Amino acid sequence: MSDIKLIKLGDENYPKALLDLKDPPKQLYVKGNLDLLQRPIVAIVGTRDCTRYGIMVAKDLAAHCADAGFVVASGLAEGIDTAAHQGAGHATIAVLGNGLEVYYPSNNHDLQDEIGEYGLLISEYPPTFHGGKTTFPQRNRIVAALGRAVIAIEADLHSGTLITMRKARELNRAIYAVPGNINCYASQGTNDLIANHGAHMVTSAADLIKTLTGRIGNATTSRPVKQISLEQQNILSILKTDEVHFDDIVLESGLSVPQLSTLLTNMEMIGLIEKLPGNYFVAK
Repeated sequence: MSDIKLIKLGDENYPKALLDLKDPPKQLYVKGNLDLLQRPIVAIVGTRDCTRYGIMVAKDLAAHCADAGFVVASGLAEGIDTAAHQGAGHATIAVLGNGLEVYYPSNNHDLQDEIGEYGLLISEYPPTFHGGKTTFPQRNRIVAALGRAVIAIEADLHSGTLITMRKARELNRAIYAVPGNINCYASQGTNDLIANHGAHMVTSAADLIKTLTGRIGNATTSRPVKQISLEQQNILSILKTDEVHFDDIVLESGLSVPQLSTLLTNMEMIGLIEKLPGNYFVAK
């Protein structure tokens, strides 16, 4: 991987948000669009072992944040982190627990390259360094510091996500959490953040953006907001909880089979929904 730059503590373009840390990185290896560091950043984090619902929410919230002009930071881990980077598009910063020339997880090889070209990759470790047990928690403190607000999507009670949220509280960042099924392991940590640790509950993307704007300031819109038709909104409303079979969508939408088939195909092409095996559909 080429075009890696070194930023040292004290340099003019060193992220000022990291100075809030007791142990700010002495140097950062970066690749990509450094201008993203000058815009308001929101961190979105969550467990690797997430549910399909968590992935859908992470992509949706990240997309809305990017559409509103915020930059989304996360840790490039599998699960929620990956979904957040994907949802944010090019308005994303990935903080790695290894060097920028190391691909971990290997499943994110292409995503890491894309972020390095259009977004921004950051690591405090030399380019060929392979991460270890301590480097990924260390990465989490950078994610927490970069974000002027930190949002937890899904986390169990032993998730590393809670380390990030604890650090965010220590840094006086605004913290948010998405509530979930009380019987689902992946929601135990986020529900606990809301109940016992002062996290603001996220109930809709629109309310989140409104609250973020009020707390951390206005953001300049970086990309056009997707225009969604009333018919598309209706389908997304039907798919808001989980995957739904085509026949059930026909019944709930009131559309004919040909009309619905055409609509679903168009929505899949523009990335609003995903078709699953068995003729099921889910919102992305």
